[in-house]
Amino acid sequence: MHYKTLSILTLLATTILAGCNQDPTRRVPFEVPVVDWNDDGQYLPKQVGPGLVAQETSPIPDVPMPIGFKPVVSQCSSSFDGVARTVTHVYQGRARSPETVLFYRQQLPLHGWQPVDKQTHEDGSTSLHYTKGAESLGVRLSGRFNTATVEVFVSPR
Repeated sequence: MHYKTLSILTLLATTILAGCNQDPTRRVPFEVPVVDWNDDGQYLPKQVGPGLVAQETSPIPDVPMPIGFKPVVSQCSSSFDGVARTVTHVYQGRARSPETVLFYRQQLPLHGWQPVDKQTHEDGSTSLHYTKGAESLGVRLSGRFNTATVEVFVSPR
């Protein structure tokens, strides 16, 4: 038993010392995996292909959410007064901001929303404004690194 322990320790020490004697100019590449999380700590999966695609179901049925995006539940609220909704939702996902702008500009008219205007802000974010029936929709799109944030506001007109 004593010899087995001694053999393991000798093997371990030899391995460590052999690593110390390597050429110091030779570098072994080390990659840190990129892992993105939303503001609530949910994992945001990497997009599997180019462009964004709408999920089959969305927290707001007539406002699509891209596949891989997650709601930031701590920043979401909604109510209904019998005529119109008042909704504030925040989604985050791994995408570039221009992709999310294109996604919403293509998808919202397919769900009956009529475009009103588009604004670009000093911080680089973009706001899209739409109307449908008795409701107004504002979508603010921003991003940092490869994480996009989508803020959705539905309110009575």
